[in-house]
Amino acid sequence: MAKGFNKMNINRSLEVVGKFWKMGIGMSKKEVMERFGGRTPYVHSYSTFNRYMGVVKEFANYVRENYGVNRIDKIKVEHIDTFLNDKIAKGYSEKTLKVNASALEKYCQSIGREDLYKHLKENYHHYYGRARAYVKTQPFSNPEKIITSLKDPAHRTIAELQYRTGARLGDVKKIQINEEKKQVIIEKSKGGRDRVIDYSDRPEKFERVKELRADLDKYLAERSWKEIRETYPEELKKVASMQSEFYTGTHSFRVNYAQERFKELTSQGLSPLQADKILTQELGHNRIEMSQYYRK
Repeated sequence: MAKGFNKMNINRSLEVVGKFWKMGIGMSKKEVMERFGGRTPYVHSYSTFNRYMGVVKEFANYVRENYGVNRIDKIKVEHIDTFLNDKIAKGYSEKTLKVNASALEKYCQSIGREDLYKHLKENYHHYYGRARAYVKTQPFSNPEKIITSLKDPAHRTIAELQYRTGARLGDVKKIQINEEKKQVIIEKSKGGRDRVIDYSDRPEKFERVKELRADLDKYLAERSWKEIRETYPEELKKVASMQSEFYTGTHSFRVNYAQERFKELTSQGLSPLQADKILTQELGHNRIEMSQYYRK
């Protein structure tokens, strides 16, 4: 089945794979598996076909919108991982993750991407195990108290930068200040995208972010980013526990930012849809559903 795929356009591959999969409908799955050494390259029911095609079409849109990938030879392991991990982060069930992983596994097998197929096989239980254990990231009920309770000044700075900008922990060091435009810029965030956050409507917060960035530079002149980053979550978790906060990771500050920013934008007269569009861009996403996920 894999012959001729190599540099094929992903959408074209879906058409070819779909026709190929349908060849198995009406065939005995048992007989086919015996013929192919214990696995079937086909799909044997319309319900499974529709579910699997729905998943791979969604994946095709995902890699195109988030990574600019249109050819099957450009698909990487990280694209599959982020696609499935995004679903886990949204709280998808273990059963749904199994369907998604199985659909991608069969698709990669069909197009001859044995490297991706092998990766999915080896990590199959990991994906749906994470889905079973996953707890949706929760905001801190009192983020400012959490921040002021951190003893390490570098940790306090990182925490407040996350809270004021919605930055992922790994992006805090990348924060740049454009004073003329009153913008915070984070280059090459998740998915290689640049984040541009406009603070022209909240100049006092911009000034605070600028101060925090300068403070972080001072700490980085004395200590390594690796050491600060590795010790920060541990202290944050400890402080959260002491304050009876439900700790779900450093991402909690990102959720706090999203929820407070949404209220701020709607209080300025913007509609929920307009606010979500701005917030989606500020959070570094393309899909408006991610803004809605964070703020609910």
